[in-house]
Amino acid sequence: MLDQYKKILVFDFETTGLYAYSDQIIEIGALLIEREGLFETQKELSLLLQADKRLPDVIKNITGISDDMLLRDGVPQEVGFRELFNMIDQNTLLCAYNIQFDLSFLLHYIKKYHQSTYIFKNPILDVMALYKDRHSFPHKLDQAVKTYQVTVPNTHRALDDVKATYEVMKNMAIEQNNLDKYVNVIGFNPKYRVSESTKLPYVKYVAQYGGRREIEKS
Repeated sequence: MLDQYKKILVFDFETTGLYAYSDQIIEIGALLIEREGLFETQKELSLLLQADKRLPDVIKNITGISDDMLLRDGVPQEVGFRELFNMIDQNTLLCAYNIQFDLSFLLHYIKKYHQSTYIFKNPILDVMALYKDRHSFPHKLDQAVKTYQVTVPNTHRALDDVKATYEVMKNMAIEQNNLDKYVNVIGFNPKYRVSESTKLPYVKYVAQYGGRREIEKS
């Protein structure tokens, strides 16, 4: 599965809201898979991050994360970003479920804390686009977990969701090992446009309805 990549990072963010320019990451989960010949090692990252404002009730209810948890265990925003960014080089394949959302925050944090001239060019894999190509609605991670009978639950905690995403990805590779076809492709709902400000120049954007294999056939 994706054997040409020596480093694969599966990652997920829990956030205070939907918009990178006005919201913050409150939890980072990441699983780094490194390959050297026949050997494979894995490194996990799980961090809570301090937030500037109290969490909205909807976020507390979805994630189970509280303000007290962030005050007690959270690290500063920049520290959390750098812990994650240290796991990435420019050849690392980045994977996430609905990666467009997570990328919007990652790119915002790179600009804020790394350097404004940094050119992001990592290969990416959107596991939701892969799942959506093969299956009709619904397309949330919890449905993918059920479809492939993954034992790691989708809890809306970052590291759990990372592990669930990775297990779904592996099961889909067993089902049909064509994951390379989905690298640097993001599927989008045809009812909505993809914001030009979030587009990456080397990524292909394909309209997906679900279960029609639009990316596979493109």
